[in-house]
Amino acid sequence: MKIIEPIAITDAVLTNSNIAATTYPAWDAVTNFALDDYVYVAGVAGRSYRTVYQSLIANNVGVDPSSDDGTNWLEIGATDRFKPFDRRISDPAVRASQITYSLTPSSFCDGIAFFGLNAGTVRVQVFDDASPEVEIYDETTDLVDTTEVVDWLSFFFGGVEYDTEAVLTGVPAYSGYRVDITIDASSGNAEVGQIVLGKTQTIGTTLDGTAIGIEDFSTKERDDFGNHARIVEKPFADTTTYQVAVNSQDARRIKRIIARNRASPAVYFIDQTEAIRGFGTMVYGFFNDFEIPLSSGEKSFMSIEIEGLT
Repeated sequence: MKIIEPIAITDAVLTNSNIAATTYPAWDAVTNFALDDYVYVAGVAGRSYRTVYQSLIANNVGVDPSSDDGTNWLEIGATDRFKPFDRRISDPAVRASQITYSLTPSSFCDGIAFFGLNAGTVRVQVFDDASPEVEIYDETTDLVDTTEVVDWLSFFFGGVEYDTEAVLTGVPAYSGYRVDITIDASSGNAEVGQIVLGKTQTIGTTLDGTAIGIEDFSTKERDDFGNHARIVEKPFADTTTYQVAVNSQDARRIKRIIARNRASPAVYFIDQTEAIRGFGTMVYGFFNDFEIPLSSGEKSFMSIEIEGLT
C-alpha cells in the first residue's frame, strides 16, 4: 500500500493548458455586477485554484464573494482549467478529443494519479530545465480494459471498457522540471475529474480482507405502496478498507504520514507489484479510521478506512 501526498496546484505551477484559463472576469470592488453574472476570485483562503461565483442579486457591488455568507454570491467551483485540481471528481474538465496540461512542480513529485477519466490513453512526459530542454521521462498508459473479452462476440458487443483511473509512480518530477500531461480520447470528449501530483510514501504490504465499495448519495423515495416514486441520481464516493502488514518499527513514521493528511485528501492505492492489486482499490479522499495494534514481533497489522471524494 502506498500514499501520494498532493502538492498544491497554483497559477505558478500550472503553466499551460489547452483549456482556457477563464471565461469570466475577475471580481473587483468597484464593478456593478448584475443578477446571474459570473466572476472568479484568485487566492481564496485554503484554495490554490481560481474560484467561480454567481451573483444572486442585481446591483451587486463591493461585496467580496470569498467572504460573503451566501446572500449575494453563490460559489460554483473552480474555473474550467483548474477543475482537475479542485477536489471534485464529479465535475470534470471536458474538451473535444484531447486535454493537455503543462505543470512545473514546486517540489519533488514521483507520483501522479488520475480520476474520472474518459479517454483511451494518458501520457506523462517530464522535461528538465536545461537549455535546450531534454526529455527524461515518457510513459503512456493504455486505459482499455479487456478483462471481459473472452471471444469475438464479447469483443464486438460490449466486452471492451475503459478504466476511469490511472496512477504512475517513479516519475522523476523535480522542482523546476516541466511535466506535460496528455489525456487523449481520440474521438468524442476527453474528460478528467482530478489530477493529483505528489510524493509517494510506502506504508506496507496489502493483505487479504481489503475491501472496496461505494457510498451513494442519490436519494430514493418510496410512495405508500412501496414503489420508488422519486429517484434523484447524485454523485457517489469510493470507499476502501485496507488491511496492511507493516514493519513494527515503522509504526511511528506511518502514524506521522497519516496524521499530516488528516485534514486534506491524499491518494491511497495498492502498488501493482503486490499480490493484491487493481485500480478498484485506489481512492482519493480522507481516512475515517486508522489503527495499528502493535506487535512485539517484526510485523504489525494495520487497518485503515478511506472515504473518497465525490
